[in-house]
Amino acid sequence: MKRVIQIDSVIQDSSTATVVVFDPRTGKMQFVPAVFMVKDGKTEATITRNTNSMYAIVQNKKTFDDMAGHWAQKDVELLASKMIINGTSDHSYTPEMQVTRAQFVAMLVRGLGLSTETLPAVFTDVAATQWYASKVGTAAKYGLVQGVSEGLFNPDEHITREQMVVILMKAVALVQGTAKTDVKATTQFADQDQLSDYARSALSEAVGKGLVHGKTETTFAPQDIATRAEAAVMIKQVLQFLKLIN
Repeated sequence: MKRVIQIDSVIQDSSTATVVVFDPRTGKMQFVPAVFMVKDGKTEATITRNTNSMYAIVQNKKTFDDMAGHWAQKDVELLASKMIINGTSDHSYTPEMQVTRAQFVAMLVRGLGLSTETLPAVFTDVAATQWYASKVGTAAKYGLVQGVSEGLFNPDEHITREQMVVILMKAVALVQGTAKTDVKATTQFADQDQLSDYARSALSEAVGKGLVHGKTETTFAPQDIATRAEAAVMIKQVLQFLKLIN
């Protein structure tokens, strides 16, 4: 569903403006997908979300000392300003740190603005007491993840670049409301023989839509463990493609 909030002023920098859902019981705010547009001297924020809630608009600019001059600085700080991703401390993002499967799913669920809730356990290795339990459960509910085998998710295992792409393309299908179509599994990458069979069509589709890029012009490195910088950039690309952020 889409809703519009109108502000009687111009927001010049949409990268620091964010629609949030406000929980009056806890006082906490959470990112909500929204696109800002200036019209007739006013700003319209168009919200895309699947639940009813209390919304507000906030402005927030987040920077990290260890992102200065980094190739992913702009994308990381955009998502951090919108409260989609967090640093490892107030002043550090640690861009080259490897990402676990649970961490990546949590980033994506926040970016999609999906409402999380306590759900029956889907995976036996995701304890209800873990910080990521509701995020993983929500991702499973919406078909974003299926686990590595029956009943197992391996939340603390590091996620590979090809695994990220598969999950992201499921997110694209979820938001667009269309089933994933068969795509001829070819790419321009010289190392495509390293791709797992289950990831071939997802990578082809992602490359065709301009959502992912290789580590070099000719290699994708599908089995490499993803870094926090790579995860942020891929999520940002998908959110912009889906028109969930400017």
